[in-house]
Amino acid sequence: MATIPLGTFLFQRIHQLGIDNILGCPGDFNMTLLDHIFNVDGLNWIGCCNELNAAYAADGYGRTRGGLPGVIVTTYGVGELSAINGVSGAFAEHVPLLHIVGTPARPEMEYKMWMHHTIPSSADFDSPDHHAYMRMSAPVRCCSALLDNVDTLASEIDRIIETVYKRSLPGYIFVPLDIVMAPVPKAALDTSLSLTVVNPDPEADDMLAIKILDAIYASKKPAILADILARRHMSRKLVMDLVNTTKFPSFSTDLAKGFVDEDSPYFAGQYNGRLSLPGVAEAVEESDLVINIGPIISDSNTGGFTRFIDDENLIILHPAYVKVFGERYHGTHFLPVLEKVMKRLDISKLPAARTVKSLKIGEPVEVKSAADISTSYFYRYIMSNFIQPFDNVFAESGTAQYGINDSKFPHNINFTTQLYYSSIGFTLPAALGACIAQREIEQQNAGPKARVVLFEGDGSSMMTIQELATITRYGYCPTIFLINNSGYTIERAIHGPHAKYNDVCPDWKYLELFRTFGAPEDSYFCKKVTTRAELESLIESDEFKECDGKKVRFIEVIMDKLDIPWRLSAQVSKMSEHTKKWFYEYSEKMGEVPRAV
Repeated sequence: MATIPLGTFLFQRIHQLGIDNILGCPGDFNMTLLDHIFNVDGLNWIGCCNELNAAYAADGYGRTRGGLPGVIVTTYGVGELSAINGVSGAFAEHVPLLHIVGTPARPEMEYKMWMHHTIPSSADFDSPDHHAYMRMSAPVRCCSALLDNVDTLASEIDRIIETVYKRSLPGYIFVPLDIVMAPVPKAALDTSLSLTVVNPDPEADDMLAIKILDAIYASKKPAILADILARRHMSRKLVMDLVNTTKFPSFSTDLAKGFVDEDSPYFAGQYNGRLSLPGVAEAVEESDLVINIGPIISDSNTGGFTRFIDDENLIILHPAYVKVFGERYHGTHFLPVLEKVMKRLDISKLPAARTVKSLKIGEPVEVKSAADISTSYFYRYIMSNFIQPFDNVFAESGTAQYGINDSKFPHNINFTTQLYYSSIGFTLPAALGACIAQREIEQQNAGPKARVVLFEGDGSSMMTIQELATITRYGYCPTIFLINNSGYTIERAIHGPHAKYNDVCPDWKYLELFRTFGAPEDSYFCKKVTTRAELESLIESDEFKECDGKKVRFIEVIMDKLDIPWRLSAQVSKMSEHTKKWFYEYSEKMGEVPRAV
């Protein structure tokens, strides 16, 4: 029987999915495994500056690549722990990611040898605990496999890849050093992977589809509310077919901005509880049927817990359950159910839909600013015109993720903000991952040519900005708007507007970073703008336009440190009210004297 080394099998199997690039950092427990990347024609290695950034980049890849996971390889202990924050964010927001960890050899673990990177057993400190790190990642993964049995290597790899793909969550494969060269039957590569989401009871899917259709036909004021898990689980075409067929007023959440085309005649706005534009919350909450697809019901995605949709009017389609008017069906993925709804939908039975114009949705709030370039002006007037169809848009977990909601997106935008998990510094390496994914898409003719556009604050950028070196090293050409507002403005909005802990190292010379990182001078275009006139002139200039897709475009935009988007101010206010309410109720319950919050 023809065999190939385990390392080659693993990377060949990943490549069969359509993945052309592996991210990560080398370490002595994974380097012999990394050698096998180069045994697979068409597979490339992208070395990042550290493991955390590599995990962020794998997350950004997974958000861009149409369901395929970003793949990261780290070394045991120090490498995998450095990456775990990035993996955790992917788990929180349902992003497919495969983390491969090179571990000590099986004998070294079995005989409890004191290998470097290990930590002692917390029980007696007399022996190392080689499995401690595996247990640490358990809460932030959907599956894992320690490849310690030569008889099950191929089946275990396939199980993890299939689970990560279908559940759109991170999974781990731990590869001991001594098993990298273990023989695997080459014929195992001919077995097709099972990548289709199937529920355990198709008849129950039929029953649910009929219930949902009956509810649609009986409704008078229906609405569709699309959230971020709908995007994560590859249902955009299905959801847009539902929108266009029913013609119901349709809404996105802040996490899912752009998922429903904002130039669609059926798009009615972003629903974020009481922090929505005037008329939006009323339109959603007064509906007698809300079809809510893929929700994440977090504080930041519900206007500080001000989402008020009655269960008696609500159908939730979630990857872990379906809920119809308060009745929950556990373990039912929404995709097969929604597919059956669309196949059986009878347009002759649809109710006369409300028009979007009849909802009288208001305009974004204009916020005055001491700065010449205000947040409102930048996102509402400049970026609404700059962003193009099919762009991959990234907004950092800071003022950018709140300000950009005033932008009007064209159709087919892939928007990313880590509004829920909110790890600052995430988006710059995530944008690198998107660049990697987008190049693959174009090279494989798997989708349209598209730009990667990043909006990030100065404070966030300082966490991970060294990946600019990786971006230029591999010839990627995103457009980056660096919002320099002198520190952590989102934290200033929450507490301590003038506190020293919200300041950052001042006066970074951002325009000189590319030279510092060794980027060729013809690989980047840098400008600093401080006035509206300078910004408008730059955006319209031939020099700026000609660099599109040919160089990194890096624009430092100066804003006032207390220029706070209205949505952020409103979010802080609502969360303050919420926190005080619950703190006082909790204190009363515990028999404590209420304290200041």
